[in-house]
Amino acid sequence: MAEISRRVLLLLLGALLPGAINQSSQAAISKKPSPTPTPKKPTPTPSKKKTTKPKPSSSPKASSSPQASQSKIAEGLVIAKSSDLVFRQTKVFYLKDSFGISSGYSLTRTSRGVVAFNVRCTHNGVPSDLVSNQLKCPAHGSIFDPETGMVVRGPAVEPLKSYRTIEENGEIRIIIS
Repeated sequence: MAEISRRVLLLLLGALLPGAINQSSQAAISKKPSPTPTPKKPTPTPSKKKTTKPKPSSSPKASSSPQASQSKIAEGLVIAKSSDLVFRQTKVFYLKDSFGISSGYSLTRTSRGVVAFNVRCTHNGVPSDLVSNQLKCPAHGSIFDPETGMVVRGPAVEPLKSYRTIEENGEIRIIIS
């Protein structure tokens, strides 16, 4: 008896289910809300009033255009003073990120300006040390040129990551992006 009841139930479900699905899908289609038109705002009509243009003033306070020095925003992060580096000298400076994690950057004054590189070895990510004017990885011995960031000796094969620097107003700023 239980077997017959199950068969009847499955037969009824098989017959009723497709019709119910079809009916509910057509109800959903027919019940789509129609967009209500938004009332148009009347366009303003021009008035007959005469407008006068403001006359330029000779007073510097009345000038509406900002001067370049006022609107200029300093780009980058200050990492060192210009006096900290002499020509062909390399030093490692540290900056903390927003999480308080310190990262080292080598700065070298060259004939083309101040160049900056991340001191993390490209082989295994260990911070390199400044040894006799070269950046040397203490983990596996990779050596990098501090003026170009290029690998002098491996196992590293990729150069150090470089950063753009700006030297202005006695400060060296590094652009980290």
